[in-house]
Amino acid sequence: MPEDAKQKILATALRLFAENGFVKTSINDIVRASGLSKGGVYWHYASKDEIVAAVFDQFFDAQITVIKAILADENLRAAEKLMRLIEVSGSDLEEMVSQFPSSLEFYALAARDKLLRDHLIQYFDLYQGYIAQLVDQGIADGEWRQVDPQSTALTIITLFEGALLVWGVMPSRFHLSEQLEKSIALLIEGLKHRE
Repeated sequence: MPEDAKQKILATALRLFAENGFVKTSINDIVRASGLSKGGVYWHYASKDEIVAAVFDQFFDAQITVIKAILADENLRAAEKLMRLIEVSGSDLEEMVSQFPSSLEFYALAARDKLLRDHLIQYFDLYQGYIAQLVDQGIADGEWRQVDPQSTALTIITLFEGALLVWGVMPSRFHLSEQLEKSIALLIEGLKHRE
């Protein structure tokens, strides 16, 4: 039952965040809309920021699951895995953002709130580790030239997050999945091992 209450709180918060944004949604709004008591909500989450972090943790956990599945596919070369990851992540992000407030608002919150920033950093560290493994694979297979895997992984994350932020500013002029695929294709071209 406690997990049901937690999921109800998160689902309610997600809906309210999508309708009103993070800043305009209060913990009292979440309490009222969830139908739970204030104490019931606070039993699971000490603050609205904890709820925001939990909502994003769900998304991040789903992304990590996707990354692990793609990396485990032994039938794909490194470049194919990276393109597959971008295809899946881009479409997942477009779907998520359609039911969620702006990524700009989340980054603004994370810049001001240590809890959210720490959650984001943990995710980026984990993400960087997995992408570095993929870069290592490309180098080991001779598909890509010798580069620093950690630095290259950080570059890939930067491309991805930068595209997300630009999309947040001008979504009608910027097709996220398409731009991510073009950006990563250029990066892959630069990584290719040349004789």
